[in-house]
Amino acid sequence: MSAEEQTRFLQELAEDLNSRNIELPSFPDVVINIRTALEDPACSSERLADVVRTDAVLVARLLMASNSAFHNRAGIEITDLNLAISRLGFEVVRNTAITLAVEQCFSASQHKDLKYAIKDIWTKSLSLASMSFVIARHAGNVNPDNAFLCGLLHEIGKLYILTKAQAYPKLMGDEESLQTVMQEWYASVGRSIVEAWGFSTEIADTLETEEHLTNDTGAAPSLVDVLFLAREVVAAEDNAEEFGDTCEAPATRLKLNAERLPAIQEEFDAHFRSMRQSVKS
Repeated sequence: MSAEEQTRFLQELAEDLNSRNIELPSFPDVVINIRTALEDPACSSERLADVVRTDAVLVARLLMASNSAFHNRAGIEITDLNLAISRLGFEVVRNTAITLAVEQCFSASQHKDLKYAIKDIWTKSLSLASMSFVIARHAGNVNPDNAFLCGLLHEIGKLYILTKAQAYPKLMGDEESLQTVMQEWYASVGRSIVEAWGFSTEIADTLETEEHLTNDTGAAPSLVDVLFLAREVVAAEDNAEEFGDTCEAPATRLKLNAERLPAIQEEFDAHFRSMRQSVKS
């Protein structure tokens, strides 16, 4: 690929960011309506169920989740949506709706030529989401459901870069250059997307993990700490036996140590299996 073509692509990417012209599908109405309902402290399971029933795919996804091994260890089948919502909890309902919306972004028809590359990114997103959720649960001082969202959304910038690169055949044919562009730009692109979708600054900060990670072991634990550790453990490919030196500060803030890793890995395996069973992969 010529340096001129790469420069043109990067200039266009920078212009998109500066103008906030990041074109990915907006969230479907059901996600917006769930968010709105949950903003009301008096929201009931019945009211939330009425909102969910407007999307048959989401109803099926929630029933499947409520009967998964992770959420239904007693093995008592649930076929009623109200009971499913009561079992899962409001935050899981919200996250399931968002997961479905993000999944639809990854599986949109115009992305068929990128099937395998996008599948890899989607699988990693699910893995990061599960690991972030489990690490936050073990830490006990960060919201696990928000941690799940951080992991799920962390790779979304790569999806945008890949789909935009289709207009640059030489870039698509140069794997090394394409990977370099994605690694250098996916965080800032992802942050722009997450902010446009209305997520909080706390969640958006995890897209730029290194910029917001501190070495101060006395600082308050954060979603950035969780995401950083999740990335490190996932990258170890199931062989993590200790946290590396770069993990010392976030692990200390989260009150985690290497002795917790086997339990974290075991729970991650169960959660990830449950996720894979209920989503496209």
